[in-house]
Amino acid sequence: MFSHLLTKNVLFLLIFLLSTQLTSVNSKEFSLSENDIEWCEEIHPQYETLGLDWFLENYHYSIEARVCASLYVDPIWDYVGEDRIEKLLDRSQHYVDLEIQESKEEAISGINDPTPAKIPSWIKDVAKFWIDNLIDDGGFFQVIDWLVQHGIIEIPYAEPPEGESAITIPSWIKTSAGFWVDNKITDDEFAIGLEWLINNGIIRV
Repeated sequence: MFSHLLTKNVLFLLIFLLSTQLTSVNSKEFSLSENDIEWCEEIHPQYETLGLDWFLENYHYSIEARVCASLYVDPIWDYVGEDRIEKLLDRSQHYVDLEIQESKEEAISGINDPTPAKIPSWIKDVAKFWIDNLIDDGGFFQVIDWLVQHGIIEIPYAEPPEGESAITIPSWIKTSAGFWVDNKITDDEFAIGLEWLINNGIIRV
């Protein structure tokens, strides 16, 4: 009983802290304009031809260049509808928010990461709680689901099945989370495991 209450309290605290972080990140401190999106389109051939490292260095690791680089590998970049610019503007804010949050973390840690931001590093704390059994599988499910619902983790190709499914997280997911926490795999590789959870109905979005 005590263990169950502890898990609930830890989970509540985590979601409270994440809510605080989300409020900070989504404060619209900076946003791209339509001209910025058109600039991303104009310089896209350079990125394609010369690669990410050259691209970022050439544009001095600016937030605009880093957001452009994130958009280039996002499925929304291939969208061709009449509202393409609007959709890219909307999607760009997600990456702007991540860049701002990463900049705040870098200011505190003193460690600078010039690559485009993806999953915020503070989410690793959640995974660490789960790996250390401070929250159970159900708690991890709720936290990751909350992050997906709020657009912090983007899983573009997930298609959850119909019907109910028991919360049973395979052990390899925890192993993958451990590798991610220790920086042995990338954000994208870790997201593959999360996509599997959604596609198998364990996380509902």
